[in-house]
Amino acid sequence: MHVHPMSGSMWERLHCHCPATPRVPVRIRRRWSLALLAHAALAYACQPAPVAPAASAPAPVATTPAPLPTPTATPAPVAGAASASSHEDFDRSVAKRRFPPPLSSHMPYDVDVRRVRHLDAHGAIREAQREFDIFAWQTFLALNWPAAPDGRPDETLTLADANGLRVWSGWRRATSIFLPDGGKPQPWTGLPEPTPTLFRSKAAWRAHPTSANENFQAFTGPLVDQNGRWVRYEVLVDREEFEYLYDNALYNLEGQIAFSQRPTGNEVSFPVDDAERGQHGATEIKLAWKELDPKKDDKSRFFVARVKISPAEPLKQGQTEVPAREVDAGLVGMHIAVRTRSSPEWIWATFEQIDNTRVNLDANGHAVRPNFFDPTRPSLPVNVLPPKNAILDPTTGAPKPAGGQTPTTWIESLTKTPTQVKRIDVPPQGSLNPLDKTLADDAAELNAEVQGRLKTLGSVFQYYELIDTQWPVHPNAPAFAGGGGSAPESITHKVPGDVVPVFLVNTTMETYFMKGQQPAGALEQDDRLASTAPTIDETSVIGTESCVGCHYSSGIGLAFKKNADGTDMLDPVTKQKVPIFGENSHFGKTGNANFSWLLQIEVHSTSDPVPPGAHNPARFLDIGPAMRARSRIRANVVVPEAKRPNP
Repeated sequence: MHVHPMSGSMWERLHCHCPATPRVPVRIRRRWSLALLAHAALAYACQPAPVAPAASAPAPVATTPAPLPTPTATPAPVAGAASASSHEDFDRSVAKRRFPPPLSSHMPYDVDVRRVRHLDAHGAIREAQREFDIFAWQTFLALNWPAAPDGRPDETLTLADANGLRVWSGWRRATSIFLPDGGKPQPWTGLPEPTPTLFRSKAAWRAHPTSANENFQAFTGPLVDQNGRWVRYEVLVDREEFEYLYDNALYNLEGQIAFSQRPTGNEVSFPVDDAERGQHGATEIKLAWKELDPKKDDKSRFFVARVKISPAEPLKQGQTEVPAREVDAGLVGMHIAVRTRSSPEWIWATFEQIDNTRVNLDANGHAVRPNFFDPTRPSLPVNVLPPKNAILDPTTGAPKPAGGQTPTTWIESLTKTPTQVKRIDVPPQGSLNPLDKTLADDAAELNAEVQGRLKTLGSVFQYYELIDTQWPVHPNAPAFAGGGGSAPESITHKVPGDVVPVFLVNTTMETYFMKGQQPAGALEQDDRLASTAPTIDETSVIGTESCVGCHYSSGIGLAFKKNADGTDMLDPVTKQKVPIFGENSHFGKTGNANFSWLLQIEVHSTSDPVPPGAHNPARFLDIGPAMRARSRIRANVVVPEAKRPNP
């Protein structure tokens, strides 16, 4: 007989499964050999369906098992996986296990793959989701563990230590990999950078014209907090991802083009975990930082770092760059993407500071002002991009006043009106997203459990929450094409793998993708249509974007666009060669970037002109016209000869 290890004593389990059984006297419980025989006999008698407790009876404990059909042999957990019970039973009504102790500095390699596949096979998606949510929290805590000077976790400290470097501090910033001149980056060192400089303010790379710069959000523009200050962003990668980029010379366009023309091995495929060798899968993290105002913000509710920022301002006479200034910045958002054996489409987890868009109470019962929402003005339009007020100076890459021209970017000192940010709660819509709300509620319950432990420890990370985790239910299952009348399937299966949940955004990083009611076409497969083209699928849905749905569209450089006379086509503003990019991570010959936008948006050519005083990566770049020019031009492309740079 199988005994569930998470419920109470044997006798409690017996009475839970068979309420009609009379209680055994205490003296008999001590006589273990007889007790075990009695337990087995009584359990055999109780094999029919359990009797439902009376209305007045106390509810069964949450850990009472309701077993699924069990495999002939219980598989052992995968080495290095996020810890999981070895048994395959679980409580369907609760659909989740508890967060395993202790809070650890050790980053998990993957979920327990065999357990997850067993759950998937029985349609137990909520139970499987809990495994990924636990993995997400374990990874978040391990990455934010205090670091020793060599970048490794400092085991003498705990998450209660709020100051100092974190484990991710020694990872490589994208700005140190994709250099403005397309040059070869320095090898991996793993040494933390004490005071990083955020020259750019971007959070993701998806929407439309703005730029490869850390002042802007996903292809859109700046996010302005309730103090009138811009949010800053940075992207870092682990050693496994860095070395893959480095070894394959994917850090510049010439290297990418040469890679794409190899006779074999020309599809980007980042490494997955190998626990036996102590190797994690390729991992990217994206951090959103809010400049803290000592008079308006409670620093005790943020993980705080000292950073340098370079404002988006015009250059003054004689300047080659805008002077940077040091500020105390509070972490308000964190994306974590990990490529693992269980998830070739990556695992996507996103965290936020709990005060971003809702009113919470502090320890004294006082309301805490949200970072990005004004509760006294609830009628303000939400998630609206600030109006542009500048153009780019092609000689410096800095913004300057538009001077009567159509604005294409922003000057920071002229863009101070706070953005009213509101999370769009996407309701269940038939077969479009039937589980999203349930999975989010389950994540919230896990948050409360982990936050409780962190509060007991006195850790600032009690003020952070997992929004949710995306993962593939059926890895490598085909994606569905978009087109007229193709929704909802073309949204739920936009990417390979049957990923759940369908929608997932971070309010600090995809603010302007939270549109709600919209035509389905924008949420389907990315076909790189011109900005003026009508959407293909007019089916009306309520939705946002998702981590994997965005990154799925990324590509690598395949060639440079040519003029009719065979010369390189140059961008009219930047005077740079116009690259042609692949797209869509179908795991095939599409020139895709295996879900990493870094390879497309951050990359430069070795022949690109570099403005004076350029940072890494050097410049504000209006990518809108170039993206539209690249639409549907892979046919009849003349591919130039290109040598692969030495790795």
